[in-house]
Amino acid sequence: MVNQKTADKSKLSRTELGFLILTATVTITIVSTCSPLYPFNPWDDANCFFTVGRGILHGLVPYRDLYEQKGPVLYFIYALAALISEKSFIGAWLVECVMASVFAVFSWKTAKLFTEPSKFAMALVPLFLGLTYTTRLFNFGGNAEEICFPLLTVALYFGFRPIVTGDGLPSNTEALICGIFTAVLFWIKYTFIGFMAGFCFYILILAVKHKSFARLWSLVWRFIAGFFILTIPVLIYFLANGALKYLWEGYFYNNIFLYHAGKTSSGPSSIPVIRNIYVPLYCTFVLGRSYPKFGVMLLCSLVSLVSVVIFEKAFRKKILLFFALTFCLTIGIVFNRNSFIYYYEYILAYCFSILLIPSIKAVNDIEKVFKQNPIFMQGLLAFLLMVFYAVSLLLSKNTYLFMQKKDFLAQYRYAEIINQTPNAKILTYDVMDSGFYTSAGLLPSNRFFCYLNIESNYPAILEEQDRLIKEGYFDYIITTFFCENEWDNYELICEETDPYVDYTGKSALDGYRLYKRI
Repeated sequence: MVNQKTADKSKLSRTELGFLILTATVTITIVSTCSPLYPFNPWDDANCFFTVGRGILHGLVPYRDLYEQKGPVLYFIYALAALISEKSFIGAWLVECVMASVFAVFSWKTAKLFTEPSKFAMALVPLFLGLTYTTRLFNFGGNAEEICFPLLTVALYFGFRPIVTGDGLPSNTEALICGIFTAVLFWIKYTFIGFMAGFCFYILILAVKHKSFARLWSLVWRFIAGFFILTIPVLIYFLANGALKYLWEGYFYNNIFLYHAGKTSSGPSSIPVIRNIYVPLYCTFVLGRSYPKFGVMLLCSLVSLVSVVIFEKAFRKKILLFFALTFCLTIGIVFNRNSFIYYYEYILAYCFSILLIPSIKAVNDIEKVFKQNPIFMQGLLAFLLMVFYAVSLLLSKNTYLFMQKKDFLAQYRYAEIINQTPNAKILTYDVMDSGFYTSAGLLPSNRFFCYLNIESNYPAILEEQDRLIKEGYFDYIITTFFCENEWDNYELICEETDPYVDYTGKSALDGYRLYKRI
């Protein structure tokens, strides 16, 4: 195998590193409702994770004491966030800042493998991050996909770097890190492991082709070791709490066999032989069409990859093989059913790092054309890019909440009422946790603390809630306007309506009802 092809140009200067981290932090702070510039994150998904994370700090065990559907590592991350603040999402905002910085740094490092950015090409970074983090798949911020796609960006760099600069195989350290990343992805949302599966297949193909079996074994055992560095503590935690069966049931069995139960396929997707190809491609296309900005960026990223490597005979085949395996297995496992939720595709944002390569080359070419007056042209170009960046932030769907007071939201208006009852027991009924537990500074007092998308196939949720309501167990019950109930032992005491911008970008009203035990 060839030991060296070209010098590694991806090392960052201190100026580059500082600028990338600063830009990522500013971007997240402006667009994410987890940041201190917003009163609260009203997204039910993020609040479910945060409630379970808060519960962990108080001795409650995921799945056993608080039922939710994502992986335990996501709850541990939110538990760390709750250590900083249990009453706000500031901790989650810091996690977002770190992950956005990782995404920015390794996207730039990936681009530098293939091009040499001019000084003013750095002005592309804010616009690049602004477009990535204002797509509607981002929603309010704090979801699993947002936390995980930066890890895939790092893995993409680990795959490209040795292809461009060496023999095509990652280093032992990179194999260890990839093993740890695989465990993180697996224990946050196991459908995210497709990229790493593709990476492993690529390494196997390349090592067997060149008969590098000793090197293959060296990479394999380090990858496995990395995976178990995280997996063993996770299993020990649930074993020590006598909750392994709840982990199996809540995270694996119910998600695999109940989450999509009853949803039948039709057309080409009903044919088992071709469904594994048709369904992922169809889902990716549908979401790309439904969210044009994200779809255009993804398409341009794929076109950019081809345009970058088409004239590079030295490593073209390896790059295309690596990317094809990782991309196809990513969408193949994420979209493994004929039904999906809009934010699933956000995991593919790791591809956007490729989009920087032709963008940097374009900026470099523009500067060369106007070399007779370089300072003016560079300054003008940087100014225009920053203007576009500012516009992208202003177009964020979350700006309606920017700098609002907490009582702008029903969560805090209801909290004032709920907190009049010491140690109140509350339930969000037939609606996901939208932050009423956190705003009131309370934890759920029952296992099934909110609505989940699995309810129709997992009747235990509603059965327990209805039984406890009949017994008058809760002091307060929160529902939406879409849920009309007449309970003999509860009376409606308040109705609130908030402005809301949903994940499609449409303005709407979000209505809640508050019931009190008679």
